[in-house]
Amino acid sequence: MSKKKHEEECGERAGGKVGSPIVVAASTDSMSMLTKPQLFGIYDEEIVESEDTEIYEEAKKSAGRMLDDMGSVGARSRVRTRSQKYMHLVSSLVILGISGIAYHQLSRNLHDNDLLHEDFTSRPLVLGVKLCQQLSFGMLPTWAGYAVEGILFGSLLPAVDYWRRISVGKVNLSGVLRSINAMLGVSFGIRRVEWSSSLQASGAWFLLDGILWLFFDGSFSVFLLGFAVGLVTAVTCYEEITDFSQLLYFIDFYFLGLLFFGRLGRYLYQR
Repeated sequence: MSKKKHEEECGERAGGKVGSPIVVAASTDSMSMLTKPQLFGIYDEEIVESEDTEIYEEAKKSAGRMLDDMGSVGARSRVRTRSQKYMHLVSSLVILGISGIAYHQLSRNLHDNDLLHEDFTSRPLVLGVKLCQQLSFGMLPTWAGYAVEGILFGSLLPAVDYWRRISVGKVNLSGVLRSINAMLGVSFGIRRVEWSSSLQASGAWFLLDGILWLFFDGSFSVFLLGFAVGLVTAVTCYEEITDFSQLLYFIDFYFLGLLFFGRLGRYLYQR
């Protein structure tokens, strides 16, 4: 009896009644409760890292496709730019060549009512064509020779600008057209006006060239270059010159020609 009573007292001290069942949690539930938070933290980080990796890879692939597209577009634009430059150069040379042929025709029909007769101012151009034909062993046609002279005339002033690193203003098409009208107007005036002498006509043209130079350009390099070209053409035909007015005609015509071709060349080569 004393032993049984002792057990009952121990049970009461433990906070339970004698005979009441003691609930013990299953071992699997306990393990799950203990390990689930830790496992969730570990695998959650792995899931997040996996998602971040997938997003990074997708972004990298997208960026690679964008770079490839940009590279292909840049390559196509470079090809178009080169082709456009080539076509522009060819068209510029064609325009200068046609202008050279027209310039020769204008020189053939320039005359006054005194000492300036037809074909006189065209003789330096004819000599230039003969030189081109000799250099090409007679393979170059006559019209192509005048076209080459137009290309040389139109490229002379832009080449000087590039060599001296001269920064010139933008030449627009209206300025080129005005220079054409000025050249045609002067040539028509020389032919139609009844001059008292060739010296009067050539002197008036010389003064008009100065006005046109100030109006269209005004640079000292153009003035010196145009005057030098006029003197060179006069020297090539010095045997034909019998009067001072004829010398002035050479300077007048080729100075105005350089002014026109210079503006045309600057307009074509600036683009």
